[in-house]
Amino acid sequence: MDHDLARLGAREFEHVVQALAKHVLGPGVRVFGDGRDGGRDADFDGTVPYTSHGGQWNGYGVVQAKFRGRPGGRPADVVWLEGEIRKELADWASVGSRGERLPQYLLFATNVVLSPAAGNGGIDRIDAFVAEQAAQLDLPLRGWAVWHFDEICRFLDMYPGIRQTVAGLVVPGDVLAPLVAAGRDRGDAAEAARTAAGLRAYTAAELVADQWVRLGQAGAEPDRGRIGLGRVAVDLRARRSAVGTAAGEVVSTAAHVIGRGEACLRPSAREGTEARHLLLVGGPGQGKSTLSQLICQAYRVSFLDGDGGGLPTAQAREVHRSLRRELAGIGLPVPNVRRLPLRIVLHDYASALRSDEHLGVLDFLARQLARRSVEVSAAALGRSLRTSPWLLLLDGLDEVAPRQTRELVMGRIEEFLLTAGAMDADLLVVGTTRPQGYNGEFHQGDYETLRLRDLTTEEALHYAGRLARARHQDDPDLLDTVENRIEAAARDAHTARLMRSPLQVTIMSLLVEKRARMPQNRYELFEAYYGTVYAREADKPGPTGQLLAESQAHVDWLHQYVGLHLQASEAVTEPTDVPALERTNVERALQDRLLTETEDEERSRSLAAELVEAATDRLVLLVAPEQGAIGFEVKSLQEYCAARALLSGPDKDIVPRLGPLARDDSWQHTWLLTAAGLFTHRPHLRSELITLLREVDALDPAAMTLLPGAGLALELLHQDIARRHPRYQQLLVQHAAELIGSPLGYTFFYTSVAPVLEDVAARSEEARRYVENAARKALAGHEVRTVFSYRTVLRWTKGTGPLAEAARELLHEAEGRMTPEQRAAIRLFIAAELNGRSLPGGLAGHLPEEPGVSTDLASVIAAALPAGGRSRSDSVLRAEARDWVETWLADQSVTVRTVDGITVPLVEEFPTFPMDCRWEWEWLSHAQQLCIEAAEAQPATGWSVVKVLHDFLAGVAYYDFALEPTVVGITDLPGAG
Repeated sequence: MDHDLARLGAREFEHVVQALAKHVLGPGVRVFGDGRDGGRDADFDGTVPYTSHGGQWNGYGVVQAKFRGRPGGRPADVVWLEGEIRKELADWASVGSRGERLPQYLLFATNVVLSPAAGNGGIDRIDAFVAEQAAQLDLPLRGWAVWHFDEICRFLDMYPGIRQTVAGLVVPGDVLAPLVAAGRDRGDAAEAARTAAGLRAYTAAELVADQWVRLGQAGAEPDRGRIGLGRVAVDLRARRSAVGTAAGEVVSTAAHVIGRGEACLRPSAREGTEARHLLLVGGPGQGKSTLSQLICQAYRVSFLDGDGGGLPTAQAREVHRSLRRELAGIGLPVPNVRRLPLRIVLHDYASALRSDEHLGVLDFLARQLARRSVEVSAAALGRSLRTSPWLLLLDGLDEVAPRQTRELVMGRIEEFLLTAGAMDADLLVVGTTRPQGYNGEFHQGDYETLRLRDLTTEEALHYAGRLARARHQDDPDLLDTVENRIEAAARDAHTARLMRSPLQVTIMSLLVEKRARMPQNRYELFEAYYGTVYAREADKPGPTGQLLAESQAHVDWLHQYVGLHLQASEAVTEPTDVPALERTNVERALQDRLLTETEDEERSRSLAAELVEAATDRLVLLVAPEQGAIGFEVKSLQEYCAARALLSGPDKDIVPRLGPLARDDSWQHTWLLTAAGLFTHRPHLRSELITLLREVDALDPAAMTLLPGAGLALELLHQDIARRHPRYQQLLVQHAAELIGSPLGYTFFYTSVAPVLEDVAARSEEARRYVENAARKALAGHEVRTVFSYRTVLRWTKGTGPLAEAARELLHEAEGRMTPEQRAAIRLFIAAELNGRSLPGGLAGHLPEEPGVSTDLASVIAAALPAGGRSRSDSVLRAEARDWVETWLADQSVTVRTVDGITVPLVEEFPTFPMDCRWEWEWLSHAQQLCIEAAEAQPATGWSVVKVLHDFLAGVAYYDFALEPTVVGITDLPGAG
């Protein structure tokens, strides 16, 4: 079989050549990793079982891969290869002139085709060329060989283990051919063929079903027709986050995922310990779902490219052709590695595990295929995983809120990964989650994190333009109006803040079709969107439009009921209750409301059913995800409707009910929307809300350490809620500035302290002065606080203007009074943050490259805590908590580095949140207090330890909000009960 070597790429071709060299020349071959290799991809020294020019090889030899990206035909390829060989031999001659060791044997491996014909056909010509060049350069070659295209293909036929590692690239046509071949070898060819046919049919069905962008739930009119994903989708930027660091390069997300999948990901073919899989983290509306859809569609196109029998329907063929063309139009490459793309919605998997907690990932995938009338067993899927490359997308960990359920889901996923590793599977896993409530369940050693970035103005305009052209290509006048208005909104500093995510841009684009005035905050954005969609449907002729026009108060209540009830349920109930409610229960609740007005039970029942149907079928804000259920497909709409409910009722109840919710990550976006709505519609409550944030930070020791109120103040500044209200803006600045020296402060939630305060300071002289004073205090505070403060202030020095100038002075002052311990700690911290780039100013210098000494976190903390051990006053429960904390910390590995003679403990991989806690509020309070005491006892060199301890505190705060005996105070609202 001829194999498609050109699709390997230079890096994978080099790996294939290295593997073949070990098989052909023997295990004594030494291979080299990426980087400068001195002209060597592999070498050997001694006798090898190979005979070529010069007879048996016995001596020092070098293997060099020569990959041509786009072979152009024999004459051109031969000339290219001669040029490559000429350069290599000249380099070796230069090495020899310096007295260094020269190879006695050379083996060149190339993917170009060389003719076996005598004379000038290729192989003979290259042999003669090598001999001529070696003689001219006086190289002491005893022998050489050239492995060209045909010879490498024969080697791959001879060594199926190597061929299997790159089957997704080199096997021509159907990527499932190895599965069928393995079936023939086992004697069950018929079953293997049925499995292959089923997987092709399932992939084609998913390609067709997933072809549309989901604009209906973002306010697009259903009667405008559906829009193909490829016509609208764009690749979004994300920042790579390496283990133990908070910063990295910015990449195009989908292209980066596809690039990761271009390599063979079998454990046997991987070198080093770098993460294989990817985790995509993004806030509400930032495009996680659409990116997931786009990535899966790109892999479906690639997978079905190799279907020799052709796609089953004309529609599938048309979708395949058009999507391939549209992917090229947005600059997204179709994957070379044809991975079988499979997607699991983790909420659905969690629901299935409730009925059968032993249900494995492969079993669940088999159920998914059965829903498309494709019968493939879990065992057959396992055989496919063993033989063919896979992409598995695990979507929406944030939708699995209950602690025990999330633990069960991640346990089954870990079991699957262990099984895949034992199979030596070529598997790429991509997970997605919101940042709120995420506690490292996807282990950092296995997953590289990609954090989605806000859209720039140009990116927002680019996406809005694609959307407008797709929606209004037949109406040039409306297209001009939309493009002009959206550009004006993007260029205005106030409304540009509402165009940071694809969902916001989509809603803004739909709004400008009907109105010229733009909303001023996120609550107003969703409020305007809701009102526009409602008015559009209520104004239409017919009984449904009349019903909506006459019953808006009831329909509004319906949306608030579903939104608040779902939001209140997600953190504390089983996953089958989320993200949908039983339709009969919703209708019954609406019926009870109507009965108080009509006093007619039959009329109330029928009217409730009519209103629910109108809301789901015409407004499309509420949807029916499955038979007999009702919910929101877009989480941000659920949160907006819940916020409307929280804003309802008497003034005296609104702010008090927000207090307990301020500490729960699962309510964060609803809380922020409610705050924005309060600033818009309840201006007399603004002072009370600002005061509440201070009260939240003083509730208990954990709150005084984590400062959740200051984090919310920072988010409110980021969303520019108080822009037109200087007094409240200043109060928010004062509160948020307390995060400058916090271990969680420089990446609080998913908004960073430094850029938000920098932005506010640039717009207000009073705010700038306060930010400078807060930074000065933080830099002069506790030693660990100085470390984290330094990183924040350092960012400001990169800018221009008064704050940048003041930041440079502040750092200069701080460096002058630093202790050696602080200097060493900051050097290591900043070096990790900058990913090896040069250190700034007074901290310049090279860090030692020694690996350091390994220990555990418990030992590091014990050395820093006061002597004397456990107090007699410790309760039994506190003693149990201390024992558990010490045991957990003893399991965490620490590397002690020496910098300038100072030892600094460094937790290279921040541990995931421990699921084996004792989930009782009093016990957890003791565990929290112990972590607080340990963190406060750390010197400047313990910054990495403090981060781990604060991560634990934040994890407890997220997972156990429901255990704290608080009263939310929403019993009179639509979501009560």
